[in-house]
Amino acid sequence: MNEQSKNEKKESLNLKKQENIAKEKKLSDKNTQKKVKNNQDSLVDELKTKLKDAEDKLLRSLAENDNLRKRHDKEIEDNSKYAIKNLSYSLLNVADNLQRALESIPNSEASGLDDNVIKNLVIGIKAVEKELIDSLEKHGVKRFDSINQKFNPDIHQAVSKVHNEKVDGTIVEEMQKGFKIGDRLLRPAMVVVSMGPEIKK
Repeated sequence: MNEQSKNEKKESLNLKKQENIAKEKKLSDKNTQKKVKNNQDSLVDELKTKLKDAEDKLLRSLAENDNLRKRHDKEIEDNSKYAIKNLSYSLLNVADNLQRALESIPNSEASGLDDNVIKNLVIGIKAVEKELIDSLEKHGVKRFDSINQKFNPDIHQAVSKVHNEKVDGTIVEEMQKGFKIGDRLLRPAMVVVSMGPEIKK
């Protein structure tokens, strides 16, 4: 019986050892699972962060590309709109000379001239001037009026100041027409500006 009780004790000890080993294995497995889960969670968090960073970079890159494209389109539009600037500026002298030619011809009624040649010449010069101005306007070059406007140093160049019944700073005479190309100034108008009525002492 001794032997049998020894065997039973051994078996009982073996059983306890196996139970302890099983418990330790379970604990170890649980710890391993926890570690794996923690590692997976941290990996998922890290990947989420990287994905968010990548999305932000992509959105910024798309916005920059869009801005660059818009800027490029604007430059192309401006280049095509203002490409004729130098030619237009040169043609303004022709328009000025046509205007001076018209102003230099005496009024036929006042001077007693009733010559058909002069009348036809005036009509021809006016037609050429109108055609030139119309051609410039087709390409975005436009005259602007200055008389009775407030003096604006951005678009006017004052040649002189005179006393006049108009309010101080009002343009009373235009020596040379001003022109714009699109929304930019091509040539300022040369003007005479009122200093207001002369104060008598």
